[in-house]
Amino acid sequence: MRWLALAAAASVAPLPAAAQGSRFWRAEERAVISDFSVVVALAATDRLVFVATRNGLGLYDRQFRRWEPPITFVDGYPREPVRAALADPTDESVWLATAQGLIRYRPVLRRFESVVIPGGVRAMFYDRDDPFRGIYVLTGGGWELLPGGSFIPMPATRLPPPGRRVGQLTLDEFFARQPVADAMRGVVLTDERFRTFRYTSAVAVPLAEEYYLGTDGLGVIRLDALIAQFERLPFGLLAPGVGALLAVHGGVWAGTDHRSRRSGLTFVGEDLQRYAYREGPRATGLGITGVRALLGRGDEIWAATDRGVWRFAPDGDARRLGTAQGLPDEDTFALAQGPSGVWVGTAFGLAFVTNDGVVRRLGRGVPVPVLALSAARDTVWVGTTDGLGRATPDQGIFLPADVAAVPDLKTAIVAIAQVADTVVVSSIDRIIWRAPGEEWRVERLVSPDLGAVFALAPDAGGVWIGGQRGIAFFRFAIRDYRFYRVPGDVPGPVRDLVVNGEYLWVATEAGLVRFAREALIP
Repeated sequence: MRWLALAAAASVAPLPAAAQGSRFWRAEERAVISDFSVVVALAATDRLVFVATRNGLGLYDRQFRRWEPPITFVDGYPREPVRAALADPTDESVWLATAQGLIRYRPVLRRFESVVIPGGVRAMFYDRDDPFRGIYVLTGGGWELLPGGSFIPMPATRLPPPGRRVGQLTLDEFFARQPVADAMRGVVLTDERFRTFRYTSAVAVPLAEEYYLGTDGLGVIRLDALIAQFERLPFGLLAPGVGALLAVHGGVWAGTDHRSRRSGLTFVGEDLQRYAYREGPRATGLGITGVRALLGRGDEIWAATDRGVWRFAPDGDARRLGTAQGLPDEDTFALAQGPSGVWVGTAFGLAFVTNDGVVRRLGRGVPVPVLALSAARDTVWVGTTDGLGRATPDQGIFLPADVAAVPDLKTAIVAIAQVADTVVVSSIDRIIWRAPGEEWRVERLVSPDLGAVFALAPDAGGVWIGGQRGIAFFRFAIRDYRFYRVPGDVPGPVRDLVVNGEYLWVATEAGLVRFAREALIP
């Protein structure tokens, strides 16, 4: 009999340790934010709405109108596509159907369990009048019953009538219940840039006139059926990859990286509840490949990109600064704020933009790419492909005598940070630093542990280092490192880092990570 074969083949087990992380992280210690705009399945209890997306699982608390920290691949979220979702009314866990079978997530334990079912699962429901009996699953061989407390499905000899089946609605069922949603879809599914999207899924909240709708790019939309009111629930980034960060009051701005489908900035509140987006002019967008650096200047945000520097006003209006305005090159990599203007590092040398908006090209001889900048009063430290230098607004890059004496400072400098009066610079494989009144200190290679280094961020007593294989904290006092690695601790190669209050924010190619600093540096 088929159910005996399934019993032999089906198994339940926690997901592999590698998927759960290299150490156990509590939700308040680490949260990974990704692009959750494409919703593939929804499930709901009277308290929680589960939002299954391409890049993770969102949990929306209806009672308090707030998002719980999301669950992503580093937490064990399945990499195979989710076909359907069903909330278990007996314990408020959620079942996710995939081509491999079932995956159950228990929010209280923050734990995944898998049930292998040959042929996978296509749909699920439970009996409204007998929820403890178990869940019904549609497999390649037809409907099966997974009894409560069991992980072995058996044939469903008798199904409850359609009126008692509780699960994710088909869109036809939803529109039949709420024709207003069909009539209003042209308005509801058009965003501020006049892009149109589609509904992908729908779920009804038990015992409430409330629905949640998934879309293929707008995330989740809530419908209050009593007053026919639609509400978008912003959650997540414009794209999974993050190339640059800017710390601001109450959160961070994250710029998309070079691999992103959408280009622009996302504001993420430190409580993970507030999200805002900047994608440039409505008609054209930004037209960039990625954001390399961000700078806050008054009420504006400046973004260094491969298409010049974009300046975002508080109302979202964006203006571009490029070669037509005097920059040496459209390809820009670094920004630094000085007392009388902004330094801009480009692929063809250094420029300075005065407070009046006048652009000056700085440099002597053949300009070289400027990869990193860090302002120091009325001068700026400059990291180029040829090494470390300094500059002022009135002259080009010059080589201080103490820098010229250190061979390791004559290689490409990719990042610069200042911790009080201590200057830290990084080549692609090691850091070099100098405390006030002391000589430069060259540290050991970190590339065997971190791979190529991309970013630095100052912190009390040390500096954070971001690289291809993770992050590290270097303490000046003991000259030692503490490492956190990809993929267990950090989901992907690190492009930027920033400390903001009690959190360390990490920009990676696989999402934005918010770490509690006290969990990283005990």
